[in-house]
Amino acid sequence: MKAFLGIVEKIARFLNSISELFLVIMVGLTVIDVVLRFFGSSAITGAYELVAVMGGIVIAFAVPKTSWDRGHVFVDFFIENRSKAVKNTIYILTRIAGIIIMLLLSWSLVKKGMHLQKAGEVSMTLHVPYYPWCYAFGICFFIESITLLTDIFRVFVNREEK
Repeated sequence: MKAFLGIVEKIARFLNSISELFLVIMVGLTVIDVVLRFFGSSAITGAYELVAVMGGIVIAFAVPKTSWDRGHVFVDFFIENRSKAVKNTIYILTRIAGIIIMLLLSWSLVKKGMHLQKAGEVSMTLHVPYYPWCYAFGICFFIESITLLTDIFRVFVNREEK
């Protein structure tokens, strides 16, 4: 079990590293574009498209690691005065709901990618195809569903260690 948890954590860290890289590139591209415009030079062609796609990459690729670290916002005032068993039950049920949502999202993104690939849909300025990003985002959300599943396992592993 711990080996599986370690593999999922490494995948989440790897995806987060990709997210961090694209965040740096996105900020650098934006700064260069603004500086060029400030000095009267022409803007970088397709900068808006690239920043929009990179924004999606930053978000989608960071989700599994954020989940692994339990860095999302929790609204726990409904359950703060409950027993540990009730808290764990609610925690597990919300993770199961999250798994279902992430699997549906992943499946929909892969279907959308297949549709965009078949249609030959590309961006307006740079003519970059959209479908690889749909596939990549679908994979990220599939990995997020696995991360949520491991989160359920972590509840039981922590219980056994105490």
